[in-house]
Amino acid sequence: MKKSKLTCILLVTAVLCFSFTGCSRNSGEEASSEEIQTDYSSEENSIPGNTVSQAETAPAPEETPSAQQQARDLTGLKLSILGDSISTFDGYIPTDYNIFYPGHGEITTVENTWWFQVLTATGMELNANASSSNTTISGDSNDTTGSAPGCSFKRINDLTPGDDGPAPDVLIVFMGTNDFLRSVELGSFTAPEAQQEGEVTNFCDAYELMIQKLAASFPNAQIYFCTLLETNAGDVDDNPQGFPATNEKGNTIADFNAEIATIASAYNYPVIDVHNCGITYDTLGQYTGDGVHPNTEGAKLIGDYITHALLY
Repeated sequence: MKKSKLTCILLVTAVLCFSFTGCSRNSGEEASSEEIQTDYSSEENSIPGNTVSQAETAPAPEETPSAQQQARDLTGLKLSILGDSISTFDGYIPTDYNIFYPGHGEITTVENTWWFQVLTATGMELNANASSSNTTISGDSNDTTGSAPGCSFKRINDLTPGDDGPAPDVLIVFMGTNDFLRSVELGSFTAPEAQQEGEVTNFCDAYELMIQKLAASFPNAQIYFCTLLETNAGDVDDNPQGFPATNEKGNTIADFNAEIATIASAYNYPVIDVHNCGITYDTLGQYTGDGVHPNTEGAKLIGDYITHALLY
């Protein structure tokens, strides 16, 4: 069963990791146990990066590719998504997950979701959409319900279809907004270290645990981590209409995005700066239905931005 296999791997990787400088694996090569077994606590070691690019932030879509740049051919690759309500759609996520679209948002057809537009533009195929509304990265990593956090075994396992489905070729992680809105303790990341299973209440620790699990489960996948959109739904300060939005801990979306970029880069994974897609604090009314969830126009901005990041 997938959970038992993943558990076995993580018992090894809980204290071990990959080398920052020794990453030379080809994208189609299977990871051996020797490649995985390296000490997380060593400053000289970390998990290998994405097979396409490492520790980079994708360029903005308005940066038109030069004549010398050619789009990557992603046709036929299998895409999986780890997300929250922004990436849900009824019938395309596990049946026990929490649905937002189309019943609660302004996107009424699956073709208008950001991820379906990415599939259409790149020629990739949907492998699995492990997106569940009202979920966080932090929480009980042993939770097995549809509300399990992003750092859980449940959500990682559901990135493959069925019990024995194929691993994704490309994996996009786009979640964390609910951690901000619920004023989860942000924490701070300094260097890679082994994270423990259980109730993880610190966002940075949970995000790192999630990355460690993804790396162990999908060593050959091209994994991308997305920054978060602005929101005005979490304002609890004295000026709820003012920028930037702050949660009860005094943190902003920029604070969370900085940690996302730092952690992903430390593990040599690329960051897609979706925060820069064109949905600003001042245009939330135009591109979202409620200050959080994109409408059709907003989803197009996100889809176009992520497509450009994947292709160039």
